[in-house]
Amino acid sequence: MLAEITQLLDLQTIDVQMHELAVQTDRLRAQTAQIEVRIAAEESEVLRLREHLSQLEHDSRMKNLEVDELDMNIRRYQDRLDTGIISFKEMEDLRTKIESERGRISAMEDEALVLMDTIEEARDAVGRAAADCTLKVRGLRGQISDIASRSSEIRDRIAELEEERASLCDRVPAYLVKQYDTLRTHAAEPIALVRNGTCAGCKLKLSGSTVERVRGAMAIVTCEHCSRILYVDEFATDA
Repeated sequence: MLAEITQLLDLQTIDVQMHELAVQTDRLRAQTAQIEVRIAAEESEVLRLREHLSQLEHDSRMKNLEVDELDMNIRRYQDRLDTGIISFKEMEDLRTKIESERGRISAMEDEALVLMDTIEEARDAVGRAAADCTLKVRGLRGQISDIASRSSEIRDRIAELEEERASLCDRVPAYLVKQYDTLRTHAAEPIALVRNGTCAGCKLKLSGSTVERVRGAMAIVTCEHCSRILYVDEFATDA
């Protein structure tokens, strides 16, 4: 086998490894994004429960203010009844208003009690959700940390392979590196084995002369179909 072919096969091995590591990096990046979505969902649910509790507490305050306002109305009506000089009709109107306001206060106080129970339940729900969220987010962030460590290891390995590749390219004729890199733009593995007279890259039958030239190992030979650089396994009998 030509020394150049051996070097190109080493180069191809490095490129395949780098590609696989790049795929792993993309996969880890996608996993991180998915985990971040889960974290956002957990935190969003706690926020939703907090906002719901806040609205309930606001409604309770508004209801209490309304009760206070009704109570003030009753006091004002009653004071007019007790101290004012008014007609019988106006007196009856005031008494009717007082009775109506008292009825409204009674109903609203019942509603306030129900609302207070609802608020307590909402507070408990927020507490449980917040505690559960804290545990889940801690675990998820731990996963992100593990992924980041793995990604860092992969980046270090890619950097090592890039150095190996650069060193190897310095030892391979520049025209071959250019030819190889051009082939890589449309073929992940530009160097193809000849097996049973067929190019292992494109799976098409090679001409007899091409197979013989590859076996002769006197020069670089390419596939007449896909242009991959061809080689034979010196220890195989099916080339």
